Amino acid sequence: MIEMQLSVDFMLIGRCLLAFLWGIGLACFLQFSRIGQYIATARTWISVVIGVGVDLLLGIGAAWWVMWLVVALSSLGVITRSLFNEHNEAEPALNRYRTKWQMEDTIDCCGSIIGLLTDALEAESADKSLAQVSKALAKAHNALRLMTEARYGRK
Repeated sequence: MIEMQLSVDFMLIGRCLLAFLWGIGLACFLQFSRIGQYIATARTWISVVIGVGVDLLLGIGAAWWVMWLVVALSSLGVITRSLFNEHNEAEPALNRYRTKWQMEDTIDCCGSIIGLLTDALEAESADKSLAQVSKALAKAHNALRLMTEARYGRK
């Protein structure tokens, strides 16, 4: 006859369940209460300290991999909250980065304009000078277009 023995670590299951519920509770507190919203926006460090502190309490006496598991499970609620808030923003985060990149492109264009105008002043002939000024005007038009797109969030 074959015997099979199954052992269940209730301490591990309890820690994991408590960590998961703790993370969901913290996320709900930060999302739905006025003081939680204030902490999440103005005093983020408080929520981090409290969250890590409770995680450490849940993992007292545990092995290192159990601590990692507790931290991972407790962070699921806060991560879900953050992703939900990003998804529901009026302006997605990627658009803000695009705006920043467009502003940097505009600054690069302005640097090119200065270089072209400097070359125009140093040119020996009027034709070369006129060509440099023409290129500078094209760059200025491009910079204006980039600035307008950045201002209105296009592209």
